[in-house]
Amino acid sequence: MSPSHIAYYISSHGYGHATRAIQLCHSFLGAYDDIKITIVSQASSQVFLPLLNTSERVNLRPVNIDSAVIQPTPYTLDVNKTVKNFLDLNRDDVVKQEEGWLKSHDIDLVLVDAPYAPCIAASRAGVLSILITNFSFAEVFSYFTSMVGEDEEPLLSKAVDEAVKGYSHADIWLRLPGWLPNPGFLSVTLPSSGWVSDELLQVPTDGAVIPEYSLSRPKFQRKIIDTPLITRPATTTSRADLLKILGIPAFLQTHKILLLLLPLPDPPPQIPSDWICVVAGSTPTMLLPDRYFIAPGDIHIPDVMKISSCVMAKLGYGTVSEVLAADVPLVYIPRRQFVEEYGLRNLVETFSGYENRAERLEIEEFEKGYWWWMVTELAGREKTGAPGGPVDDGDAIRRIVIRELEHWKTSSEL
Repeated sequence: MSPSHIAYYISSHGYGHATRAIQLCHSFLGAYDDIKITIVSQASSQVFLPLLNTSERVNLRPVNIDSAVIQPTPYTLDVNKTVKNFLDLNRDDVVKQEEGWLKSHDIDLVLVDAPYAPCIAASRAGVLSILITNFSFAEVFSYFTSMVGEDEEPLLSKAVDEAVKGYSHADIWLRLPGWLPNPGFLSVTLPSSGWVSDELLQVPTDGAVIPEYSLSRPKFQRKIIDTPLITRPATTTSRADLLKILGIPAFLQTHKILLLLLPLPDPPPQIPSDWICVVAGSTPTMLLPDRYFIAPGDIHIPDVMKISSCVMAKLGYGTVSEVLAADVPLVYIPRRQFVEEYGLRNLVETFSGYENRAERLEIEEFEKGYWWWMVTELAGREKTGAPGGPVDDGDAIRRIVIRELEHWKTSSEL
């Protein structure tokens, strides 16, 4: 039996939370004719328009459920402002507000990606809550404890402890690939900076789930379920049509394509003779040299990836999942202030069939425009390894959700 009304809480930080959640929503809407979904998020409504425009059974409720992460550039964080926002969030007010809303709107399933306050609200409302994510903000903010001043460190540590307790109210964690250990489900020692050694992730847990049982339904055993990589699939749009949309003239249509998902440095570097560069997600202010093209703002990025010879981007879940699904090489710019990076780096290095197809380019090299050598070398590498690992368009994860909802309903009868 499907849920009648899902509340989907989606973090406003980063595009990846929204794109993967939207993909799962499409799966639910396609499978059940009478289901309703309310998205609860402070992310821009523009992000959700493709979903909202497809069905009257989806609505957006813009509520502040988590704190903003401040990024001066796509690959750097303002740690002090980000921590201040985290400390200023009135968690108790959010929980009280959402508990009342869940009860008054007959919500029978809460999905969360990935703030912690909704987990507490769902628990107090007696509604099953399923966390669907590769990381939690407990790890993220714990990572900042060595980066803040002595006055802020105790306050931050206390707030992280509250986040850990918040995540312990979630009943199930659907653990996406590229994961970091969530201390609300696994026994781990914080701060999370201790999980990284020589820029390699070392997962410090024995895998036992704690607490073992749901805080709102003591007969229901909490669990972690590993899932396939959920991502937006490419459409059936042809290469010829995509090149036309991108405005690439006929005499350049046999050139290799670099898809750049970062702001161009000024001045942009000279392009090798057999390449073109498509810039997406930002509009450069400088005059562009020949063979640089700006993608329309509404273009479906997985479509461009499928015709590209290489992608250059920061290391975020949305980009990583779509690059792996498209099986296209990746040059990534590191975000060392953000601990999620290390789980995603491990993912691109170990994903079946993608071995040796991702390389890191340091920020300084990118900003100086010294990157075409790596792009051309990586694109020319011979593929190795078995066929690509499992990728999900939402259907596999939807089936897991429905199965666990049935278990939840059964446990209430015991």
